[in-house]
Amino acid sequence: MNRAATGTFQTAPPRAALLAILGCLVACATLACCGEQAASSLDPAAEKAALLKRDHEWQIAVAEKKDAAKIASFFTADGIMFGSGEATVAGREALTKSVADLVAGPAFKDEWTWSRVELSPDGRLAYLIGTTNITTYDASGHPVTNHARLVNVWRKDPDGVWRCIVDAWVDPPAADTAAGAHATAGAANP
Repeated sequence: MNRAATGTFQTAPPRAALLAILGCLVACATLACCGEQAASSLDPAAEKAALLKRDHEWQIAVAEKKDAAKIASFFTADGIMFGSGEATVAGREALTKSVADLVAGPAFKDEWTWSRVELSPDGRLAYLIGTTNITTYDASGHPVTNHARLVNVWRKDPDGVWRCIVDAWVDPPAADTAAGAHATAGAANP
């Protein structure tokens, strides 16, 4: 309604109001339909399978310990990695250097399993929760295996390739560490 200069109200012609409402309803229905089509074209099982295949390729690259740049290429350009008590490593160049340092040692080993894989509704982001057994070195250069909880966040980039945004492992709760699930010093070489 419009207020006229005289202080009285004027109503819009009923036909114009109905056309405006009808236009809004058509626009809303079109947006809702397009959104449903995008969501309905997503096959969550196939997307999870593609993500887990990519993650398996990453595990193979890590196990081979040959090419730090290849291993780091599984991260986004702005990806980050950190473990319990360790500094955060961010960006492809820093990740490549950190990975090279990790895999250089003969005892390095990183094996992980996933217990949960979840996709965003649009299928462009995912998080994975699981556990890892990662053997690195302590300050004295001795191998130490950390049995940790693991969280990864992945993004499907515009080129259709899944890449890891965040790779983080944390120590289990104190009750688990008391049971011997934390670190085992002197792990054997693979």
